[in-house]
Amino acid sequence: MIVKRTLRRACLASIAALGFQLGVLAAENAPTSTNAPTAGDFLAQSLSSARVLQQWYNEKGLWDSTGWWNAANCLEAIESVIDLTNGEQHLEVIRKTFDAHAAGKFLNEYYDDEGWWALAWIRAFDLTGERRYLNMGKTIFADMKTGWDEHCRGGIWWKKDRRYKNAIANELFLLTAIRLHQRTPGDEGQGSYLEWAQREWAWFKQSGMINDQSLVNDGLTAECANNRRTTWSYNQGVIIGGLTEMYLSTGDTNLLNQAMTIANAAIGTLVDENGILREPNEARGLRGADSPQFKGIFIRHLAELSDVTGEARYRDFLIRNARSVWQYNLDASNRFGGRWSGPVDSVDAARHSSAMRVITAVAEPAIPPTTQTRHWAAADLIHDLGQPVRNNQWSAHPLANRDSGFLSRLILTNMPAGDHVAGFQLKVDNFIYDQEAVATLSVFNVGTQQVEAQRTIKRGEFHNVRYHTFPLSFTVRPNQNYELRTYWHYTRTAPRLTQLSLSLSHSGSK
Repeated sequence: MIVKRTLRRACLASIAALGFQLGVLAAENAPTSTNAPTAGDFLAQSLSSARVLQQWYNEKGLWDSTGWWNAANCLEAIESVIDLTNGEQHLEVIRKTFDAHAAGKFLNEYYDDEGWWALAWIRAFDLTGERRYLNMGKTIFADMKTGWDEHCRGGIWWKKDRRYKNAIANELFLLTAIRLHQRTPGDEGQGSYLEWAQREWAWFKQSGMINDQSLVNDGLTAECANNRRTTWSYNQGVIIGGLTEMYLSTGDTNLLNQAMTIANAAIGTLVDENGILREPNEARGLRGADSPQFKGIFIRHLAELSDVTGEARYRDFLIRNARSVWQYNLDASNRFGGRWSGPVDSVDAARHSSAMRVITAVAEPAIPPTTQTRHWAAADLIHDLGQPVRNNQWSAHPLANRDSGFLSRLILTNMPAGDHVAGFQLKVDNFIYDQEAVATLSVFNVGTQQVEAQRTIKRGEFHNVRYHTFPLSFTVRPNQNYELRTYWHYTRTAPRLTQLSLSLSHSGSK
């Protein structure tokens, strides 16, 4: 069953205490840097990590010291920081990398390489609203489909020479399909992205690649049996992501339960004695160009599962690992290595971009400076529907909330008379440029029972980047109390709406 999230002050206090204890234990071994952010300031650490990653960025729109598929994950790491800063930093990286390689359509002989790039461009569409990125994701998926045949009763091949069917290519095929479905209005029926995702999962779950410990092995033998090869962290992560997205699209709790089962097995098994994520054979070193990238991929999708379920153990795990990465796995130049418990083994763009994913996963988004006199996090408001998500936000989604209602309310008392501006910071999970109403913002006079200011927000108003602060001006009369309201409009196709914060500025007295 889904554990419905509630705000637990004691839990948050215990997380803070854990962070303090880790900081004390790590202090004598922590690297020193005069410009380094303090441990626990995850946003500052994210921004620092992005700047360091870009030291490897080259004129070809790729990253020196790492490979082609890794570059797609480096781009996704940068996209996480673009999201955190609402497009204020590194947005040009998306355009530059795309323009440099779009002619080749990001295709090669490996279907899994193609999947990484498809996901990166789908996310670029989410961040920018530029349809060329979504179209590229669809072009890549069309090529991935050609890898499906009935050998082993289905699934796509790892490589176009058709010698190996493995987990990662099929997991990426599922995740790409469901994300394209979510961004394609009217996608249903035979041949739809949704049908491909469901077909892939039906095959994957009976393929035998999920072992008796609920972990995913690397692939299948020539005889179509589980080959019992390494249970890499990224193989757990991508299937968790795909199942979580399928749950959000279909409401099938069996999918979410399966994602949680794999996640629980991973965080209980693929860890060291301190609960820090590591690969099964990491004690012998992270060899080659691929395995240093894997852990950050797992973390991204565990964070997505954490958002949906509200499971405290997932959040605790993310914070513990983020603190360990910063305290133990950072060199004097603020570059991350591959061993998240430390010491730094070596540094390159793959190791660095992988490790920074756990820090961006727990960072609070930057809130643009305003002249507000008061600021409230979403968790401080009154909520009639929705549920809390990470980073102190509150969210409504059509699967969880089947009726319209107030996503947040805030009662204001003892207000100075005069002109005020309320700033509603809202976020949607995907772009569709239409005029469907997503939310209605209003200022309600408690004494007169009248709405004194109101604004309807349509989906098309979320442009370029996904979250915005929508202002609403109103005038406070003496001895009157007011309520600021965010009303969420339910439709079957509504995007998830998240309230990040609410601010209030006093612009003048009457």
